Amino acid sequence: MNNINTEYRSKLTTTNAANLLFISTVGPPTNQWNPLPYVKTWLAKGRRAAHFTSGMARQHPEEDNYFSPVWNLF
Repeated sequence: MNNINTEYRSKLTTTNAANLLFISTVGPPTNQWNPLPYVKTWLAKGRRAAHFTSGMARQHPEEDNYFSPVWNLF
C-alpha cells in the first residue's frame, strides 16, 4: 500500500487506490504484460502521449463577419 499511496499520489480516490492495489497484488508480472493494446486504445481516444509537454491548441470560435463592411468604414 505504501508504494501506491505515496505523498505525491495521496489524492487518489478510494476506487482508484483499490484498483491499483488489486493490480499490484493479483496482476501479472510486468515482464509478462504487454501494454501495447492499451496504449493504442489510449492514443486512439485522443489522449496525448507522455512525451508531449504542452496541452492541446486552443480552439477559437469563428467570428461572425456580418458587420465587416461596416468595420471597414472605421
